[in-house]
Amino acid sequence: MFKENPDINDYEYILDNLRQEDLEEVKAVWQDNWRDNVLKSLENTQVLVLEGKDKDNNIVPVSMGGFYEQPEKTANIACVWMLSTDFVKYNKLLLTKALKISVSKAEEKYDLMYNYIFKSNKLAKNWLYKLGFSFSSINSDKNFYNENFEFFYKFVKRKDN
Repeated sequence: MFKENPDINDYEYILDNLRQEDLEEVKAVWQDNWRDNVLKSLENTQVLVLEGKDKDNNIVPVSMGGFYEQPEKTANIACVWMLSTDFVKYNKLLLTKALKISVSKAEEKYDLMYNYIFKSNKLAKNWLYKLGFSFSSINSDKNFYNENFEFFYKFVKRKDN
């Protein structure tokens, strides 16, 4: 399932095989130097790499993601992200299970998870809906994100002790 010690080779493999929707999204965010900027953003981050099978049944990295913690005094907040390859189509059940596990663990730690997604990234939006995320057309940072992006978030409701 998750690779124990992912490295730059795993990240580069995923970036070389990105789903078209994820490629368009990273190019919109990072522009001309998208690849270098993505790799740089991963340097001091815990990255979860999911291994699965490609079309020839070889074990390959099929997606990577994680939670960028946002320091906040009143709540535990994380920016959630994921990039995936075209090989997710051969690993639907594996990916669904891995996403459920990751988000469930994150719910124990974070009060709010959020990010922006390209509106045209229908497959990822479907995963997020199934994981309980909500969507909003609110766009608070017009300088960075444009009308092609949509805000998504998940508030974690805690039981009173």
